[in-house]
Amino acid sequence: MRVQKVELKELEFVEVNGEFEQQFTNQKTYPAFLTNAAIKRGHDMGMIESSLWEDLLKIKGLETVVNGADEEAALQAMNTFDEQKLISVVYLAVIGANRQLSYSFEEFLERYHYSFEETIQLYANLLVNMISSSPNEFSKELTKATKKSKKKRR
Repeated sequence: MRVQKVELKELEFVEVNGEFEQQFTNQKTYPAFLTNAAIKRGHDMGMIESSLWEDLLKIKGLETVVNGADEEAALQAMNTFDEQKLISVVYLAVIGANRQLSYSFEEFLERYHYSFEETIQLYANLLVNMISSSPNEFSKELTKATKKSKKKRR
């Protein structure tokens, strides 16, 4: 499993020469990855309603459109994503990997300053990492189980 990194930081506005400029403070990078426990927690909290597999297919479609350089189709494909849902899954990945982190979703949002494109990329990486590691584990467990049953038959 490849662990993603999520940088959380506080946003402040300071006055410089009569103009307000944004500054980030208290920056901290956290590991993030999806686990079955994090996904269940997301379902229990009402943050995840649809299948993440469906979203992975949408992302794959978006990647195809973007690589085809059709700007209008890419914009339409991007509009199929709910940014709040994407950020919710990122939140679950961060708190799933950092059990001691006690940020509520609202506190997380106050520190999460990624663009929509960066969020889609992070979300896609989290899903791909979870899905690509899960089949291997499932396959290993299935192999173990079938070896036991073959031994019992003889």
